[in-house]
Amino acid sequence: MTRIFNQTLIGALLATLLCSVSVTSVAAADAGELRQGQQLFQEGKLNQALAILRGFVQQNQNPSDTARALVLISRVFSQQQNYGDAILYLQRIPIADRGPEVDLLLGTSLIQTGQYERGLQYLQGLPGKQLSTADNLKLYQALAVAASADNQFLKTLYYLQQQLIYSPTPAPIYEQAHQILQNQIHDADLSEAAFMWQGTAIGQDAQLQLARRAFVRQQTDLAKDHLRKLFASSVTFPYWQEAEQLQQRANAENWLSRDSIGVLIPLSGRFQSYGELVRKGLELALQEHNKTRLPARFVYRDTAVSGVTSAQLVSRLTDDDKVIAVIGPLLGTAAGDAARRAQREMVPMVTFAQTEGLPEIGNFIFRDTLTAEQQVKRLVHYALAKGDISFSILYPENRLGEKMTQLFTQELQASGGEIVDIVSYPEDSTDFRKQIQKLLWEDREVRIPQVEVGEEEQQEPLELEYPLAPFHALFIPDYAEQISQIAPQLVFYGIKDVTLLGINGWNSSELASQAGRFLKDAVFVDAFYPGSKKPEVRRFMELYRQAYQEEPTILGAQAFDVATLLLQVMDDPAVVNRDDLRKKLAAVKDYRGVTGTSGFDTYGEAIKLLSLLQFSRGRVVETE
Repeated sequence: MTRIFNQTLIGALLATLLCSVSVTSVAAADAGELRQGQQLFQEGKLNQALAILRGFVQQNQNPSDTARALVLISRVFSQQQNYGDAILYLQRIPIADRGPEVDLLLGTSLIQTGQYERGLQYLQGLPGKQLSTADNLKLYQALAVAASADNQFLKTLYYLQQQLIYSPTPAPIYEQAHQILQNQIHDADLSEAAFMWQGTAIGQDAQLQLARRAFVRQQTDLAKDHLRKLFASSVTFPYWQEAEQLQQRANAENWLSRDSIGVLIPLSGRFQSYGELVRKGLELALQEHNKTRLPARFVYRDTAVSGVTSAQLVSRLTDDDKVIAVIGPLLGTAAGDAARRAQREMVPMVTFAQTEGLPEIGNFIFRDTLTAEQQVKRLVHYALAKGDISFSILYPENRLGEKMTQLFTQELQASGGEIVDIVSYPEDSTDFRKQIQKLLWEDREVRIPQVEVGEEEQQEPLELEYPLAPFHALFIPDYAEQISQIAPQLVFYGIKDVTLLGINGWNSSELASQAGRFLKDAVFVDAFYPGSKKPEVRRFMELYRQAYQEEPTILGAQAFDVATLLLQVMDDPAVVNRDDLRKKLAAVKDYRGVTGTSGFDTYGEAIKLLSLLQFSRGRVVETE
């Protein structure tokens, strides 16, 4: 009996021991996977680390190890800028197991997804907590993003200053601070920034911007005082050259020529013909102005000269020629750099270029051109007011077609219209039968409910001469040459009695004569219509024909508008410096331009009332 008891006891002990060894082995294996995942993460092998860590989370039973794996997974997603998944994994960590690291990752991920208030709830208590250098940098970067989004620029500068403590590369931080000090912060906050961060590079930059603003307002003594404070400090900062250039200008006598406007256009090279068209419009406006007002002058610079950037040309106009404003550039390749330099120099610039984001560069940048957004907005509002509520789009597979389609869809949805179909075609197409059939739903079976009648009476199916289109209006964002091929096929295959909506590329006398009879229900937009009955347009047409014995183009008309508007603003006795001119230009709202310009919006984009045009008897005419 004793022997049996002993054998049973020994068996139980062996089983317990084996179980213990097995659990320990599994735990050791799991810990090895966690270490392997961490090692792969540190080596930058993010996808491999992610696969191992996800498997670990599924199998592991240790809460603390699971929490650590979830943190690593969220770090992988953060580095991949997949912040939504990072948040999902972090939220799986129990609140009791969360520490500063989890709060940091949650807060930064929320801010990166635009959830600023929620993100700040996690981040605001972290300054001063024990975080790594890299995590401290991440913390202050996120706080700076949130503060900037809320237009709290002094706070943003504070967080940028804190980033300098932890960042091995200060140049991008100085550039962020520079953009805020130069373009975004108000005068009072700028003065406070100069005081708060005196003895630092950011404080030096604030002094530079105070000097620049004083100089633009012709407060030369105040500008010199700020520059003296700047140069008296031994602290170096990245913008010494700008400070020295500003000091040279401040020491020069008669630094501003109130009667001079700089012009940046191509006067040579392959785009010279466009530059000449602009020049004709400018000179016509100047000629009319100088007949009755104090004479002004244009200072031309050729943007086609090799080896000279558009930014350098802006500086030459502001420093050497001392112009009060700049017109141009005409082309997008030169416009971005020129606009950034003009904003830095604080000289008002009115550009013609269609490059995206130009007016957003700063408050000294204005633009007068016909944009895709303006065309789409005018067309949608016209069609909806006419009673069209359902729309289809037929667009070319190119950049213009895709952009116009996106903008039209967004504007229509915002205005309460309905998109029925969006159909594309290769941009070199000549046969549009398949696309038109798609628009007409000819590949879909349509069942018409039958009305019950007597046995001897059977209702005959309704036969139409052509199928009814399942939409009220069709938008086609393409040029006249292609529309001349599309229009006859629309009619031939059965799209009739719908409103056709077009862009300024339809404004063609050739299209009117060749295919106008197929476009009787078409309406399109443009900024300039030479046959307009508006008095300002008729006067411009008469002046231009007398001066040049030719018909003006939209480039000449836009140039005439910009020059006339700038010259009128410059004539105001209250305008004594560049900042005054900027303010007056931004306040214009009732100008009557020949290209529909009435003023500028809060971003500096021209506000235009576009002409609605149609085809009649082989000609382009205004709608009634």
